Amino acid sequence: MTIELPKMLAFDRKLEVSDALMYSGKWGEGDEPALDQDWHKVAITTRQNRSTISAEGTPDEDKTKPNPVSSDNDDANLLHNSDTLKVSFTLRVIGGIGQPFGCNDPNFEREIKKQVNAIKSERLKELAHRYAHNIATARFLWRNRVSADRVTVQVQINQEDQGKAFDALTVPLNDFEASKSDAFVKSIADAIYRGLNSEDEFICLTINAYVRLGLGQHVFPSQVMNMGEKKKVLFKLDDCAAMHSVKVGNAIRTIDDWYNDAEFPIAVEPFGSVTQRGQAYRKSKIDLYSLMVAWVNETDIGEDQQCFVLANLIRGGVFGKSND
Repeated sequence: MTIELPKMLAFDRKLEVSDALMYSGKWGEGDEPALDQDWHKVAITTRQNRSTISAEGTPDEDKTKPNPVSSDNDDANLLHNSDTLKVSFTLRVIGGIGQPFGCNDPNFEREIKKQVNAIKSERLKELAHRYAHNIATARFLWRNRVSADRVTVQVQINQEDQGKAFDALTVPLNDFEASKSDAFVKSIADAIYRGLNSEDEFICLTINAYVRLGLGQHVFPSQVMNMGEKKKVLFKLDDCAAMHSVKVGNAIRTIDDWYNDAEFPIAVEPFGSVTQRGQAYRKSKIDLYSLMVAWVNETDIGEDQQCFVLANLIRGGVFGKSND
């Protein structure tokens, strides 16, 4: 009997990321940032500027009018006497992979657990390395990483030590193989692997990134979904500019280069959707749902696609079959 996708299927998230707070400070002398200093919250300010309308199709009579949309927007900068951005967040890694949070088909639940348990010890090593690579190379900084002349990432594992530091610009961002032999990346990967491969243990990483940008430079917190309004609103916590946990987590799980004709890694998503590009890189046959059904029915989907399925279970979500 062929096992089909259940109507109710959900997995809880195994990489729990906090929001990331943003601070302003000075790099100091030498190659390493000056950690022992007072770091100041990056404030969200309002810019009220006059700007022109530049959208294609604007009538001639409106082309010299001020643009009301961009005249009142949030903005964020380092302090005028500061050249370095500090971004701080935590990552909690949880085990128990392969056990659905909810499933209304016992056959599917039994088979997916069996398949995951058979391969997870090996596949999790690759996934843990890729997550560690994205932490060490500071992919989570997104636009704040662009044009920085120095980026240092410090990671503390379970508060066991003072944290080790890594020069994030020494390894190519999209080349996971380039960091395979690095001791710093391996130490993070080992910790993440321990957490993911356990049943009752969790690992907590405290992560700080230091980014030298230049005095008073522009920085980029997350933007808030501001439904019904056209002005830009930036995310803040306790009057401190911040990046959403979802945005940071999206960067950490940007590890999927197992799709067809891959040119770069994308974030792990059931259909490989990348909204910025208007693309779904995993359409029929290599999407999560097709692969899961094939896998539980004893079809060999290959090591790369096993990694993809496992990464989606780590991502978590509701994956049940929709009602037509």
